[in-house]
Amino acid sequence: MPNVYVALDLETTGLDSERDAIMDVGAVKFQGEQVLESFESLVDPGRPIPYGIQQLTGITPDMVKDAPRLASVLPRLRRLVGDHPVVGHNVSFDLGFLRRHDLLQANAAIDTFELASILLPHAGRYSLGILARDLGITLPATHRALADARVTHALFVALLDQARRLDQSVIQAINRMATRSHWSLRPIFHDLEKQRARTAFTGTLGQQLAAKGRLSAAAGGAELLRALTEDKEPQSLGSTSAPSPLDIDEVAAMLEEGGLFAQNMPVFEYRRQQVEMLRHVAGAFNDSRDMMVEAGTGTGKSLAYLLPAIYWAVQNGQRVVIASHTINLQDQLIAKDIPDLQRILPVEFKAAVLKGRRNYVCPHRVKQFQDSLGTRRGLDREDTSATSYLELRVLSRVLVWLNTTLTGDKQELFLPTAADNAIWRHLCSDPELCPSERCRKENCFFHKARQAAESAHLIVVNHALLLADAAADNRVLPDYRYLIIDEAHHLEDSVTRQLSFSADQRSLERLLSGLSEAAGVRRYSGFLSAMSLSCRDGVPPAALAGLQDQVAAGHDAVERTGRAVHEFFNTVTIFLDEHGPRGNDRYDRRLRLTPAVRHQPAWDGVEIAWDNVSLGLGDVDRALLGLGQWLDSLDDSYAIDDLEDIWSRLNSYRAQVGTLRDQMGTIVMGTGQQENGDAITWVEMAARTEIVSLHAAPLHVGHLVQRYLFDAKDSVILTSATLRTEQNFDHLRDRLGAHDLDEAAVGSPFDYQDSVLLYLPTDIPEPNQPQHQRTLEGALAELVRAIRGRTLVLFTSYSQLRNTAGAMQQKLAQDEITVLEQGGGGSRAQLLDRFKTIEHCVLLGTRSFWEGIDVPGEKLSCVAIAKLPFDVPNDPVVSARSEMYEDGFYQYSLPNAILRFRQGFGRLIRTRTDRGVVVCLDRRVLSRQYGEAFVRSLPTCTKRHGPLADLPAMAARWIDEGRV
Repeated sequence: MPNVYVALDLETTGLDSERDAIMDVGAVKFQGEQVLESFESLVDPGRPIPYGIQQLTGITPDMVKDAPRLASVLPRLRRLVGDHPVVGHNVSFDLGFLRRHDLLQANAAIDTFELASILLPHAGRYSLGILARDLGITLPATHRALADARVTHALFVALLDQARRLDQSVIQAINRMATRSHWSLRPIFHDLEKQRARTAFTGTLGQQLAAKGRLSAAAGGAELLRALTEDKEPQSLGSTSAPSPLDIDEVAAMLEEGGLFAQNMPVFEYRRQQVEMLRHVAGAFNDSRDMMVEAGTGTGKSLAYLLPAIYWAVQNGQRVVIASHTINLQDQLIAKDIPDLQRILPVEFKAAVLKGRRNYVCPHRVKQFQDSLGTRRGLDREDTSATSYLELRVLSRVLVWLNTTLTGDKQELFLPTAADNAIWRHLCSDPELCPSERCRKENCFFHKARQAAESAHLIVVNHALLLADAAADNRVLPDYRYLIIDEAHHLEDSVTRQLSFSADQRSLERLLSGLSEAAGVRRYSGFLSAMSLSCRDGVPPAALAGLQDQVAAGHDAVERTGRAVHEFFNTVTIFLDEHGPRGNDRYDRRLRLTPAVRHQPAWDGVEIAWDNVSLGLGDVDRALLGLGQWLDSLDDSYAIDDLEDIWSRLNSYRAQVGTLRDQMGTIVMGTGQQENGDAITWVEMAARTEIVSLHAAPLHVGHLVQRYLFDAKDSVILTSATLRTEQNFDHLRDRLGAHDLDEAAVGSPFDYQDSVLLYLPTDIPEPNQPQHQRTLEGALAELVRAIRGRTLVLFTSYSQLRNTAGAMQQKLAQDEITVLEQGGGGSRAQLLDRFKTIEHCVLLGTRSFWEGIDVPGEKLSCVAIAKLPFDVPNDPVVSARSEMYEDGFYQYSLPNAILRFRQGFGRLIRTRTDRGVVVCLDRRVLSRQYGEAFVRSLPTCTKRHGPLADLPAMAARWIDEGRV
């Protein structure tokens, strides 16, 4: 008989179990699909219910005013649950509230969120409602406790059904890893294996395709699907000796009124500006010219550059690379725009997406990590550490996913946290650890992606991979001569990140512990010990003496270096405390290492401490070199298991040790590039963790962009909605070394004059003046009340956002308007979904919300800019680059801020029928001489200056009536 479980859900007044209270309890006791007993009760929370919570749950103060208090509800819940396992979606949240009241302390807990993230790796979204919808569960998820408990029950049953479809080898592998652990899902997989042992699998291919249209991980299903969908061995493109020019009129005619797209796309809309941009791109290809094209919002720039790129590639056998900055645009191109064109166009073409190697899983490394986890469990008996649980969860997800993925692309997996991604680094394809010969032999995912790119006319990449290819002398991407860089306003930042370096105590200690970590008296774990064990059985005892000497030297060098690393970072921390800026728990502390800082007497102590680390790393490198020489000296007849892997790991560790030693030495000693003024170096302490790190970034990138992109390719197109400041390209030309590029600005098809009101308050205090924050909060509350939500507020700092959110929630509590804040719970995508679906809502966001937000229609009718988006002036990169100019503020900081300001403005109007208000609540746009530069950079729209008191009514009239 199936086990008995209790599905549980709570509704609470907030997310903090210490401060908030329970207001609704629902539970369902069940055995399989059979419901044994149900329980529900509203609870008087003894405190106000925030309006956002009322709107989310439908629970109002009137509904709970006569409800029982929690103390009288808990005994009934305790009797129903008994000692049965508790099932919940994000169950730790519910148990956190109940265990504060000494309830369900000993009950096993099963999280359907965690289980779904393992069993449904392709789901993408894991909210209760979305999972229920995808699995065909008809019960609604309503944010009422009993209803959601019922959905949780149905979801759990459906997930168990999904789990039964897993390949037996996957279930066994997960169980082997989980042996002797206290992982909450271990009993689930243990029971599955027992069931499978009793019942032979007899499914057909039809059973391997999951019910409700989802692909299952059943045995053989993924392999068969791969066989059906994989291309034959791809053929490389053969380029013509002399490219033939495009017939620009013929290609452009497809986008004209009555053209191919108007005939084949029901919602296609002719845009003169789109055709104009297409002509610019096609002309640049024909004439082998580099070009910058700014295309206003609504132009449809993707189609405008894809069409000439496709026809050029097909006609001339020349692949075209398209590089985007964001994953969203990359996904749009490869999942929507390009498939649409393959369906509509009369020419056949191939497109491929290629990502950095570490985005692809390596099955060989997965197996290695799996074995190492099992080995550690064998040594540790019972490992209950958080790291151990995290490793189990991530590796279980990967093992299930490997049975169904066709791409091996990390983006298909659910890895939401930095800790998840730290484990991914042990599982992904790695250029230093994955020999190319093995990749070809095993036809790994990266190798297949690279093969597909070889035969593609279009290759879609991100900025990082594009720049990695340039840094590696074009060995990363297949050869190409034509390049389109979308979102090019990010290119300087992308180059800066690609060429930057950072290291902290943890990164060094992680490297050293990977080599050698003490595991007791005279016992070690890590690569050195693993190599010794691997060689022990295949090499005669006489030859092992040299190995043991080098291994012992390595252990000793690692131990000494670890002590030196600890002392070095202590010394750096003391120096930062004495000579760096004062800090608080909100902001990271950064100290730029200028010549004046390096001349401080205390810096000598930092350099001396570094010398000890450098000497230690040198000893580690010599020990590794000795191991390599020992391997070289062996007779070819010796049989060593995984010799190829040993060599790969040995070379990887040597490369990592050498890079850390060289880069950190450059930062600490101020040698090499620093002497020529070509790099920016600084020390940083993270506010939250107090981890101290060393950093270096390039001062100039323009000459590199010119050398490796503009001069190296036949035609490079830079495009974005925001490339100009004050109606010219001068700033971008200077920053990117783009002095010889042609330029074109294609306006937006939108009528901003009739659709946008730009309101600039005349009486708000400037940001550094008293009462600014209080005035801002009051003005925003009145504005949002007048237009019933529908507002996106953009901030430049989290601290101001949090302060404003707290104040607005209080001010809007009685107005039935929900306040959503970035960082207040939920991902960026989840916040946007809620903003689009909640009727009266205001969303507060920082840097990531200034661009890439697309909310068409009246749901977003107002964009409020809290502060002009200047960079932090004491940021080391900003301050160093500003010093390159005669007037760093006007020539560097101001143009950067204008580009971001234009991006923020662009969030408002997304279609021809949109209309709304943009309000800038930073008075400097009027009071300072530079303020007019921000306004001049915007599209021509209706502008008004006036007091804050006039804003709410004027905004409401403009949005609802189209007049001021």
